[in-house]
Amino acid sequence: MSEDLLAFVGGHPMVAERLVKLGMTDIASARSFLDSSEYKTSSPFELPDVEGAVDRLDRAIRTSEPVLIWGDFDVDGQTATALLYSGLKKLGANVQYHVPLRHGEGHGIYLPRLRDWLSRGIGLMITCDTGITAHESVDVAQGSDVDVIITDHHLLEQTLPRAHSVINPMRLPDGHKLRDLPGVGVAYQLIAALTSSASSAQGTDDLLDLVALGIVADVAKQTNETRYLLQRGIEMMRVTSRPGLRALLEMAEIDPLELDETDIGFGLGPRLNAQGRLSDAKDCVELLTTTDAARAQELAGQLESLNARRKLESKMIEDSAEYMLERDPSLLEYAVIVLSYPGWSGGVAGIVANRLAETWHKPVVLLCEEGDQAFGSARSVHGVNITQALHECRDLLLKFGGHSQAAGMTLRRDDIFDFRRRVSQAVRAQAPDLAEEPTLDIDGYICLPEISLDFAADLRRLAPFGNGNPPLTLATRDLRLVRSRGLGRRRDHLELLVEDRAGNRQKVFWWNAGNAELPESRFDLACTLRISRYKGRIEPILELIDLRPIASEEIEVDSAPAQFVIEDHRGHHDPQSKLAEMLGLYHDAIVWREGGAGIEGLNRNELKPAGTLIIWTPPPGPEEWSAALEIVKPRRLVLLDGDPVETSLESFLQRLGGLIKFVIGSRLGRTTLDELAAATAQRTGAVRYGLMLYGLSGRLSVNLREDGSVMIEKGPSSHSLPNRESLERLLRNVIDETVAYRRNWKPQQ
Repeated sequence: MSEDLLAFVGGHPMVAERLVKLGMTDIASARSFLDSSEYKTSSPFELPDVEGAVDRLDRAIRTSEPVLIWGDFDVDGQTATALLYSGLKKLGANVQYHVPLRHGEGHGIYLPRLRDWLSRGIGLMITCDTGITAHESVDVAQGSDVDVIITDHHLLEQTLPRAHSVINPMRLPDGHKLRDLPGVGVAYQLIAALTSSASSAQGTDDLLDLVALGIVADVAKQTNETRYLLQRGIEMMRVTSRPGLRALLEMAEIDPLELDETDIGFGLGPRLNAQGRLSDAKDCVELLTTTDAARAQELAGQLESLNARRKLESKMIEDSAEYMLERDPSLLEYAVIVLSYPGWSGGVAGIVANRLAETWHKPVVLLCEEGDQAFGSARSVHGVNITQALHECRDLLLKFGGHSQAAGMTLRRDDIFDFRRRVSQAVRAQAPDLAEEPTLDIDGYICLPEISLDFAADLRRLAPFGNGNPPLTLATRDLRLVRSRGLGRRRDHLELLVEDRAGNRQKVFWWNAGNAELPESRFDLACTLRISRYKGRIEPILELIDLRPIASEEIEVDSAPAQFVIEDHRGHHDPQSKLAEMLGLYHDAIVWREGGAGIEGLNRNELKPAGTLIIWTPPPGPEEWSAALEIVKPRRLVLLDGDPVETSLESFLQRLGGLIKFVIGSRLGRTTLDELAAATAQRTGAVRYGLMLYGLSGRLSVNLREDGSVMIEKGPSSHSLPNRESLERLLRNVIDETVAYRRNWKPQQ
């Protein structure tokens, strides 16, 4: 990472590290990612067929031709329908909408219902979030002299429907900024193009709240234009005058001014989703478009009741699915878990399938048996395109569709067994290395004293989080559980109080913990950090992702390349004489010493293979210890009490200052982070923060390069740096963590 980028971003280095990981390696790209006002938007006319669609819609508006919007019942479809309806109404169109029923019509354009609408005399039909595979229905409409404009974002088939216009970002090349738009995003681009073509002064900003709602609910990939629209949309939602959204926010007890993507995903989205899954989603479109506050309150109350029913039915399906797996564990041997039952609600099967996929780390299909057929939902895991897998066994399916991570399907009940086998074969062929227990990538290690509102706010600059930009996964080591208590009506969640070796304590929330076993021994914790404003109390909280018990009260080393014998002479009254004795006894020995140790030996950068490793200076952390073992591969370890290592921020900075003088005077200012870390017996992170602190003095210019090299010169720094208080806090945390590690360090055989 360049120092210019680090200086521009400021704050905690993890923010800049995440930007680099996402491909934002220069200041311009970082600026446009963090600040929506700096993002350069794409023209909606870059989408194929938009220009023709705008011309056709303009003619329909001018002639008051009846226009029908054909929507979809999920939240992306609901918001896209509401957006097209609102946008076209504002431009003077004669427009109405139809949202299919999940039960009876399903996704897509249901032909009997289409014929009913055609008989009413419509002249133009626009689909949203659907239509890309509706060849027969499009042909029927076009054959009835009704032009069809398709707006969709789902996967393309080999041939496109013979519609007037097919607007789908999947027709754009990979990497195009509009390619990841969800259905509501595509609908917005069409209205934006139509509005600009009509030279309307009204604009489209008032539609962005609907766009944000659909993006989050559809778990769209938040890159490029999609992220920009979400950023703008959240801003608009905070000040929305839309009665339906304000009623929903009130029902969900969400403060509009503090609203973020989490509130949308867990507060608003599920309520709208419940209506579409269990009843008629056209009521959601009415809720999102009505100007009548009383009607909005009535509809929002209806959604609240259905959401409670959704939770109950989800729990019932989840319990019965878990019972099936307990009764027949062989079902877990397949690459895809396929379960079916006559009494399940197809409307909530997808929600439960998603939870089971997260639990078992493999795709899940839940089917509702009805007569001689079964219909249901699939949810996938990272690395498996479930719709592609369904395509491989399409001869067994009466109907299917979806995207890489979610799909719906209908098949004959007698084919369920063959389907389980075939879809599992397809997934194994697609992802042969699919792990039963996936690895968890950690963005950074923290210690409990580092957790603060400032730190959480710093990380929050990367928001909104979601698909393509998940919250940072943090880890903190060597904790113990002080106490726990259940949360929620059914105690489905847990609030944990954890404590580190130094006695620092922190609350951790474990959502949907259920009856999970609590750790009895010490453990490492993976979590996310966010700011909670629950009931007006503002505080940083950790949310558990996973925990890993530590097998021993001591810090174990399980990465040693081979077994070795340990001789522990710590506590000897004369360490130097014991060292001489060991060197005389073991001629294959090397001594690992760092910092100001006044004895002959090697630092971490000089270690080499040897039969005996004598440790004079304890390692500063687990990564340094593992690296040393990997290099030396000793058969014997000899532990001694070496010279005391600096254990305070002040003593460390004093030693680092002396080294800086030496480097400037004798090395022309050239050194490396590794070299300074070994000379101070600390971690490179401590050295990095220490050098930045010296750079704040105004008397030194410190240039930290990506390859770990360092250039130190006299004179003011040309880079902007984080403030002193933040740097001192970060440095103190790293040093305290090293002190705690050394205090409890004991290598294991």
